[in-house]
Amino acid sequence: MRILHLNNERTWRGGERQTLLLAAGLRDAGAGSILGCRPGGPLESRATEAGLPTRPIPGNNAGAALAIVRAARDVDLIHCHTGRGHSLAAATASWHRKPFLVTRRVDFLPGRGWFNRFKFVRAACVVCISQHIADQLADWGVARERLTVIRSTVPPPAADLLTAGHRDAVRARLGIAPGISLIGNIAALVGHKDHATLLRAAKVLLGRRRDARFVILGDGDLRGPLLALRRDLGLDNDVLMPGFVPRAEEWLPGFDVLAMSSCMEGLGSIVLDAFAAGVPVAATAGGGLPELVRDGETGLVAPVGDAPALAAAIDRLLDHALLARQLAAAARRWVQAECSVARMTARYQAVYDAILEA
Repeated sequence: MRILHLNNERTWRGGERQTLLLAAGLRDAGAGSILGCRPGGPLESRATEAGLPTRPIPGNNAGAALAIVRAARDVDLIHCHTGRGHSLAAATASWHRKPFLVTRRVDFLPGRGWFNRFKFVRAACVVCISQHIADQLADWGVARERLTVIRSTVPPPAADLLTAGHRDAVRARLGIAPGISLIGNIAALVGHKDHATLLRAAKVLLGRRRDARFVILGDGDLRGPLLALRRDLGLDNDVLMPGFVPRAEEWLPGFDVLAMSSCMEGLGSIVLDAFAAGVPVAATAGGGLPELVRDGETGLVAPVGDAPALAAAIDRLLDHALLARQLAAAARRWVQAECSVARMTARYQAVYDAILEA
């Protein structure tokens, strides 16, 4: 079995990481994978580092369509990891003549136009990374029997990342003094991540206690407005925003709490990284997040957009060390059992087999 993984995004975010993890997992399980990705992009670079074969899929639609048709000659099926890839595979289906499936990672609805309807009909299967997304697509019009839920995965963190020395190194790099609690967030600075609520929660929390600092790792279109809001709230010295950090998940062990403020979220794979690293999580109930962060079981949950409630959840984790440890331990057990790379790979292999046998 040979699969073309289609993902020609220009940036590196959660979907690109999941594409790479799946391709590597399939290789290790004996299946062939080719990554169709943007030449010179971060996915191509990391695939090369991992020893995975790539095919260039340019950014322009005409060039991408031609490249997909050519690459499809050497594979049995096409796995689309982005909405754009899905569109391109559907538009060129009469030429490449290979079955294709799509993984849906976002929790906003497709448009109502005819082509969106067409491309979902043409896909052999739609894999959703959360039940929330599957329910949305079913309500939108995709038949439930064509929807499958396979959650994202995370590899276990390297042992050296879980040491006191690494924790101290992360905090020293950020200039966090001993005795100061560090609340972190790792996400692109885009609207559905709702960093404005996180900044307002920081303002509330820091009004109660001065032994805490925040850091937001990520970049995006809203960087300017968020820096302005940080300034307006008087948080320039209390909320660090250093921008995009490669392999930012490796900074998680330096956090005392991971705080997620999303108003929309397909699943939130960085939460899985926090679980695996033993970092307690406070999150809003946006999209698929409550499927991971179950209030009082694997973390604490606040309503979407409720800055005081998110601040209270963070405060509770900082003040109650035993509770924080219990939640983090339960979350780590859950992610180890439910979200391993091997488990996700096996589930995708079963989907591929069913498509090719149909």
